[in-house]
Amino acid sequence: MKCRLNPSRIFGCLLLVGLMCASRGTNAQESTDLDAFRQLHNELRQRIEEDLAQATQFLESKIADAPDWADANVLRHSLASKMMDQGDFDDANEQFQKLIAFQVKHIDQSENQFGVWMTIQSMQEIASESGSNKALQSAAELAYESLREVWQSSDPLPLIPFSQLAVLKSQFLMADGKADEAKALIAARLDSLRKINSSPTATADTMLAEVRMLRSLMSSDYFDDEWQERWINQLDNLVTEAVEQYPESILLQSDYADTQFAMIRWWGQDDPEATKQRIESVMAKLDPMALKNRSVAATLRRIDLHRERMASAKPVETLIGKAAPDWDIDAWVNTIAMDRDDLKGKVVLLDFWAVWCGPCIATFPHLRQWREEFGDDGFEIVGVTQYYNVEWDDEKKRATRSDGEVSPEQEQQTLASFLDHHKLGHPVIINPEGSKMGSEYGVRGIPHVVLIDRDGVVQLVKVGAGEATAKEIHAKIKSLMKSTD
Repeated sequence: MKCRLNPSRIFGCLLLVGLMCASRGTNAQESTDLDAFRQLHNELRQRIEEDLAQATQFLESKIADAPDWADANVLRHSLASKMMDQGDFDDANEQFQKLIAFQVKHIDQSENQFGVWMTIQSMQEIASESGSNKALQSAAELAYESLREVWQSSDPLPLIPFSQLAVLKSQFLMADGKADEAKALIAARLDSLRKINSSPTATADTMLAEVRMLRSLMSSDYFDDEWQERWINQLDNLVTEAVEQYPESILLQSDYADTQFAMIRWWGQDDPEATKQRIESVMAKLDPMALKNRSVAATLRRIDLHRERMASAKPVETLIGKAAPDWDIDAWVNTIAMDRDDLKGKVVLLDFWAVWCGPCIATFPHLRQWREEFGDDGFEIVGVTQYYNVEWDDEKKRATRSDGEVSPEQEQQTLASFLDHHKLGHPVIINPEGSKMGSEYGVRGIPHVVLIDRDGVVQLVKVGAGEATAKEIHAKIKSLMKSTD
């Protein structure tokens, strides 16, 4: 297997090193220390390329000789990154755990308060790729408690790492069935941030911490719709207020742009007219920011493309009660070749989705449940997706964007492997390039569900994931099945 260094992991290591270097001054001793670090870094990098096991022994010996040498400990990130590239997740976790132990021991230093969260983020990547979060959970608990202890005495406060770790801790609590404890933790942390941001000591950085915490909560699948709806509204108001108070903050500008794109793409689709008004307002606000902020400029282009797609998509309300539009099929996956006539007389759920779409994947348990519950009584799910130039990584069990060209046949096999991995048995359509099927079915974002009755008439269109949406879809399926018994 050919291993390639992941650029994001290299960046993470360099950023940790940067935090360490930024804490130095410029006297002769510190210059000597920096030279020693550079020499160690270069030697370790060469050893990693030659023999990872020997490189590990080399760094361990250096740390054993000087256990509190911060630079040497930070280089554990380089070892762990290479181990991750090779799929050695246990060894990578061991290096990160040792790094966290060092950072916690010296948590009074600001570079370690931020560094410990960066290390946890790397362990999150391992958990995602390996399917095991045991090491992550114990490391996150240790990091959270260490930051909690310095919360009252640290100046400046470690707001961003502490609030992000609080979100992660709350997710583990939710997974353990401790919903009340998780929600109390989140409420306490948000209340603390709000008090800071409503005081004279508020800054762009303190605002950013609260914005980032709410954004992390938005991307979590652990909380119910009522709580998420509350946080969505809070985030929408807060990020607008923050960028108005601190208009020169590049980070707040970028967070404002990203949040507004999410509001447009994922969270505000039930009211197309309101979404159009938001787009016009947001684009006017982002235009001057985009002149000096590349991140904002990129997001602005994405919003503009989404506006074009919205303009070409049929209004959802015009679909209800009408015959379902034709299907545009380049290939079928997960079934032998078939056509729409094979599904006549059945209740059909069209699921517009993509392999890279997190909210789409969050709906998979519901899709499996509905097919098992109603499949024998004349119900079928048909997925609808496109070619995205993805290939299947059998080791990591996921589809990833390819740097090279992926043939349609290869991508069809990738999709089949993806569906098999997620235990999805329903057939899937791949639209040809340039297909108008999504527009004909009013697709402005995914997941996008269209329920068609036995007579081929559209009865329900829903966008997005979440328990409330799933319950509404399930109830409608049940009603359609009963009405034709």
